[in-house]
Amino acid sequence: MPTPNDLPLLIMRQPDLDRVCTEIATHQQIAIDTEFVRTNTYAPQLGLLQIRAGDLTACVDPLAGLDMQPLWELLFDPDRTSILHSGKQDMEVMWFTEGAIIRKLADTQICAGLLGYPAQIGYAGLAADLLNVEISKDQTRTDWSRRPLSEAQLRYAAADVLHLPKMFQIMEQRLHELGRYEWAVEDSTELCQISLYKPEPADAWQRIKSIPFMPAAQQARARALATWRETRAVTSNKPRQWIMGDKALLQLVIENPTNEAALNRLGELPASLARSQGRKLINILGAANDAFAQGNMNLQQQSFDIDKEKLLSKKLSRLVRAQAEKLGIAAEILASKRDISALIRNSAHPRVLQGWRYEAIGQELQQNINQEGTG
Repeated sequence: MPTPNDLPLLIMRQPDLDRVCTEIATHQQIAIDTEFVRTNTYAPQLGLLQIRAGDLTACVDPLAGLDMQPLWELLFDPDRTSILHSGKQDMEVMWFTEGAIIRKLADTQICAGLLGYPAQIGYAGLAADLLNVEISKDQTRTDWSRRPLSEAQLRYAAADVLHLPKMFQIMEQRLHELGRYEWAVEDSTELCQISLYKPEPADAWQRIKSIPFMPAAQQARARALATWRETRAVTSNKPRQWIMGDKALLQLVIENPTNEAALNRLGELPASLARSQGRKLINILGAANDAFAQGNMNLQQQSFDIDKEKLLSKKLSRLVRAQAEKLGIAAEILASKRDISALIRNSAHPRVLQGWRYEAIGQELQQNINQEGTG
């Protein structure tokens, strides 16, 4: 039987893809990367899927009209570990492409962070340190939707998976030696939640940080507009900022225009949007006002003492930095600013009160908050 090395690097024929699938099926651990385009769409568009399985390196062309279902089934097998580097975007691409994601993930960026590397270390930097391998990044601006792909582009894409298995093998051993392998499993598994990738228009308001601090009536209008914008972005497959920018959305919320004349006076709202969607926007604002007046919106308005929160946040950040230094990891890996804020504001299921972080830092942070009489 021909070896995997007899296959072309670029997989564009069904018989070649079938052989790739046959090879993958013999491995319980593979490496994956994706190349995609997301310049003028809401959803990322898959341009290339790279795989390393044993001695096989393959770049599968998703634009070649192949039946990729058998391949996806192998990748989504919950018993097969997929190694990715900074895999969240790749997982998102898979969700929008197939409506499914990898079930068992090993993220080498997460592994590296728990070994003391910078939290956002890139693949090339990590490969250079672990393997003394230089990886070219000269194709980062490639439009992966254009064909044909050059030999240089294919070499660049293939290099992104070529070294992942060896890198993971080295770090896996070091993590076991430090007693942190389960930490890496836990953090990698967090990325296997569909809720991270599936659009939920009703939750889109959470992307705008100022909304929770608005008066309740404004918050009601902001949520309604954010839901409309996200829904329209998803259905039209256009970036949400192309539908309406944040500044325009917030100005609509604050000014609350009730007629088209008032709408047209808003400086942040593009005239073209006012013409095409003006009546719709006024109706959305009106419906939100009515729902709020009738008590039909489940609002959880935040009412924090900002100055007190800042002081407490600084205190907790010092504790995090001190503990992170003891562990030899970046402070943001132990507890990010967002993690600290979520804990202070008593948000649901803060990350620092779960898993390995609870014992490492979460319990101490919670005790300090309780002593301050906050939470």
